[in-house]
Formats: sequence, structure tokens, C-alpha cells
Amino acid sequence: MNNLFFIKRYKVDGHTEYNHKNYKQGNMSFSFLMEGEALLEVAGKNYLLNPGQLFLIPGDKEIIVKHVCDAKGFDGFFAIDFLKDASYPVLRSNEAVLQSFWFDDAVFMGALFQRMEAAFKDKDNRFLQSAMDLILNQIRPGGRIAIVPEKFLQMVFDKDKAPMGVSAYASMLGVTPNYLNKTVKSHTRRTAIDWIEIARLNLAKKLLADRSVSIVDVAARVGIDDQSYFSRFFKKKTGLTPSQFRNSL
Repeated sequence: MNNLFFIKRYKVDGHTEYNHKNYKQGNMSFSFLMEGEALLEVAGKNYLLNPGQLFLIPGDKEIIVKHVCDAKGFDGFFAIDFLKDASYPVLRSNEAVLQSFWFDDAVFMGALFQRMEAAFKDKDNRFLQSAMDLILNQIRPGGRIAIVPEKFLQMVFDKDKAPMGVSAYASMLGVTPNYLNKTVKSHTRRTAIDWIEIARLNLAKKLLADRSVSIVDVAARVGIDDQSYFSRFFKKKTGLTPSQFRNSL
């Protein structure tokens, strides 16, 4: 059974980021978010998960988790051979699929995943197969984030470049800073400035873990030329100065 289906509950307090690959080649991974948010990149495309959203990822895809904040939900995988019905359109998608469930439907889905977790522990394959049929019947491939926010997030979390200001990104995208802020917030519930600060903070933490990089250089590489401003920014976000954070590692 463990080779055909798996589910577990997860909880992430605060902010974090990490990289990992899919569970197993040929299996489809899933994640259902009940609280918080998560920004993931799959095959070069960004997907922002909010509460009440189910994320399905085809097998053998690298998943880069760029940002997670106070997330709570369930994830796991299933093999096509495990299903009673393998004819659902979503199973033929070569891209990850993000499906939203609102209000009562989201509450129902959360309860269903909790029941699936218990059924997995009890090795109740029949219930798990019926539950997967019910879930897959509700999913329609093609749900994607709007083009401007997607490109913006891709640029902001480019690990090879220091995060820039809103005006710079707006110019690169051919829109006004005001429009960029509005459309990003409309689709992600955070402003462009919020995402830039998250990217800066994530990058700063990585660089501070390398003691060969001076704090002055860390500040410059995250796009802040003023070291004192960088220290204030970092302490505001973490409660620690850059030096204190480095010493705590």
C-alpha cells in the first residue's frame, strides 16, 4: 500500500523555504492547504497556495518551495494503479494543477483529508480509493495564476539576482508600479513590496549562514547598499540583528 498511496499531515510555523523532489517517479503528488500560504515552483512555473486550495503535481517533477508561512494541511502521493478510475482529465496533465475550494466545499475537503489520514493508518484502501474518486472528479486542469504576478514572482525569487525595487520590476514588466502592486495583491493577497521583502529576507538568511561572506556583502547581495538600514530591516523581520542571527546558527 505504501508504494501506491501515502498521506501525512504537516504544519509549518513561521517562515521557511527548502527544495525537494517529488515522492516517486510515476506517482502524482498532492497538497491541500488548510491555513497559511506557500509559494512553490514546479517546472519553472510559480504557484501560490492559499487556504482551501488543492495542488496536484505530476510525477518526476522537481518542486522548489520558495516561501511557506504558518502553513497547515496535508500532502502525499498516489499511483495511477491505485485508483478505481484512471480516466480523469487531470491525470493526463503535464503541468501542475491548482484547484480552489471555497467556503463549505473547503471545509468538506479539509474533513475529507483528515478522514483519509485515518483511513491510511487503518489500511482502508476501499475508502481511500472512493475519496480519491471524489476529489479527482472536482478538479479541472488549467487553473493558473495571472501572467503579470507569475512573472513578477519568478523574477523576485531568482536566486541568481538580488531583489530590486517595485519600480524596477514594473519597468521590466511594462506596467506602472501602482498597477503591479494592485495586481499582485489581487492575485496573491500580498503586495509586490511584501514579496520583495520576503525574498530579501530568505536570501539574507542563506548568505548569513556562510561566514565567509561579510555582513556588508550580504547587505549588498540582497539589494541594500546601506548596512545600517539592512540591519534595521533584518531585525524588524526576525527580532535579531544579522550578527546575532549568524551567531545563533
